[in-house]
Amino acid sequence: MPATTETITIPFTVAVQRPEQFRKGWRLTLSHFIFGRGSTLKAAKAELARQIAVATETVNVAPAFARDDDGSLIVAIDRPWGVEEYRITDDGFKNVGTYDRDSRTPAEWLAATHHYTPVPPRR
Repeated sequence: MPATTETITIPFTVAVQRPEQFRKGWRLTLSHFIFGRGSTLKAAKAELARQIAVATETVNVAPAFARDDDGSLIVAIDRPWGVEEYRITDDGFKNVGTYDRDSRTPAEWLAATHHYTPVPPRR
């Protein structure tokens, strides 16, 4: 049987901050990092729905790895809010940047950095 597309309603617990509580308009928060803002409640709901869709898209994007010229291991992970880049050394790890979402994958972000040597994925 072929797949069909259908719009359904799924109840979530969402924290609602009204404009008088949050100076920049409405804010709906599903978790500590998935939220929607808007000048109206309808706009905030639409933005929250968009953020949930983006979060589900990033789940299946593989992280990318590279070596920096200094020997550090670099990992880039696609997140709903952008690509996070971490530097891993013998001393631990550190977030060294978060980049706005655009059409580039984590691997493309690392390949575009001149002092990184991409580590090919295992097959």
